[in-house]
Amino acid sequence: MEGMSAMEKPRFQVAQDGSFAPVNAAAMAWMGTNSKRDAARHDVSEFSGWRPNVRFAGHADYSDVRTILGRARSLDEDNGWINAGLDRRVESVIGTRIRLSAQPRHELLNRDYEWRMGWTGNVQSRWEVWANDIEHRNDARRRLSFGAQAKLAYLGYVRDGAAAAEIRDNDRGLSNTTNVLLIEPERVSHPQDRGQSESPRLRNGFAYDENGAPLGAYVRSAHENDPNAGFANARWDYIPMRGPTGRAKFVYCFSPRRAEQEIGISKLAEVMVPSKMLDRVDRAKVNEALKAALFSLFIESPGTTEDLEGMLAPSNDDSSVDPWIEAYADLREKRPVFVDGAQVNHLLPGEKPHQIKTDATVGYAEFAGFILRKIAGSIGVAPPQLSGDWVGINYSSARAMLNELWRSFLEDRHYFTQHFLTPIYAAWLEMEVANGDVKVPGGPLAFYKNKTALCMCEWIGPGRGSVDPLKEANANNLDEAAGRKSVVESIMETGRDPVDVLAEEAWYAQEREKRGLAPVNRNVKADASTDTADQTGDGGEQAAPPQTKKEPA
Repeated sequence: MEGMSAMEKPRFQVAQDGSFAPVNAAAMAWMGTNSKRDAARHDVSEFSGWRPNVRFAGHADYSDVRTILGRARSLDEDNGWINAGLDRRVESVIGTRIRLSAQPRHELLNRDYEWRMGWTGNVQSRWEVWANDIEHRNDARRRLSFGAQAKLAYLGYVRDGAAAAEIRDNDRGLSNTTNVLLIEPERVSHPQDRGQSESPRLRNGFAYDENGAPLGAYVRSAHENDPNAGFANARWDYIPMRGPTGRAKFVYCFSPRRAEQEIGISKLAEVMVPSKMLDRVDRAKVNEALKAALFSLFIESPGTTEDLEGMLAPSNDDSSVDPWIEAYADLREKRPVFVDGAQVNHLLPGEKPHQIKTDATVGYAEFAGFILRKIAGSIGVAPPQLSGDWVGINYSSARAMLNELWRSFLEDRHYFTQHFLTPIYAAWLEMEVANGDVKVPGGPLAFYKNKTALCMCEWIGPGRGSVDPLKEANANNLDEAAGRKSVVESIMETGRDPVDVLAEEAWYAQEREKRGLAPVNRNVKADASTDTADQTGDGGEQAAPPQTKKEPA
């Protein structure tokens, strides 16, 4: 097979028993080197010109990132669909009042569950007072509550691709000096005032150790486009990621798509082209409707061009227009005919009115729906949530749609809160322990030994919501009775803290007893089963029977 050209067909020798002879090895090797998967071919028309480079995830083209960021914010400010989609995502994942649920691992602290509940009650109460301080001393700028800060940070995380904050300590009259300063993520950039070039230890505004872990961030002292910043926007401040005790000082949260990615990219990058396509179609349809309104009626006339010119722009030459036509037009102008207040226009002999039939909405709804589905899928909301159009959505479809979204909401909430909010909570708790306001087993120094066990927590966001409350309540009751689900889990799905619910129930029972009222009867059931499936041909749902309560004996 030596010297075989690319156009020459390989030849094989087959033995009588059907096996290949050893001389065929070269031919087999030649065939292997020239075989390709379809995905790697370049002679397919769909792959023409598509040859992307395998780029390093840690290197980001500065101009590309800035362009994408600017366009993402422009869409949020100027595009109603994008703005609404982002708002629906934020209010579903974080809301405005996300709540701390401290969950220390009491087993590792040699404590029982009763100690845990007492400790978490104290910690959560102190956290809630700090997070909702009426003077907003939790915020370095003293503008927002912590819940509002979390909402704004998550909006930046989705729209800009990252959320960044500095954890500061300022004496503002509180025993806990912790406060949070949110900053725009683009302020984290390469320090041009240090005379250093990018390297494996300094990239995209972050300093790294030998393992690639961030040590600190270089933050521009003021935004580069701040017209009143003076020389501050030409100066960079180095903020360590952690203090001497390991306490968080700077938090930068983004969702990487690659293992070595170091900065975030806007989630709107994938929908920028479709969004501008929809804007262009919107303008075209408006122009079409406007032209149809302005030029909606034409008159077909047997008159010559000279007659029409004479009527529309009469000249000094009286012979250009038939005297009879001129006299008739003058008469109708001076003495128009009215019928019930409406003017009747007399056309000249042989003239016929023609109305242009145009519909600027033809095909628009289908195209807009297609684009909105792409946008909704990228942002992570349901298409009806984005468009506000729930027509044609029955219970089964809505329930299936919201189930898929709920998993996405929970995943995003857990990731963002654990990587952005929990470090802030840990920094706050460390200060509480240092001040002696919160006691931990083994004393304040034991906090650093058991830091993770003490700082573990979950965050309670907005509730799941319900499409059919009766069906879903019955399903929860069945799961709880069968041991597949706890009551605590059901309560947390509604966005409530189980401890608060129990406290309210205990208070309510005591108040009823004080007033001589009978205990609340919990045995409330529907008259009929609600597990009926779709019975109608159009996919509609049968209405659930009304609830009836049994009066206490």
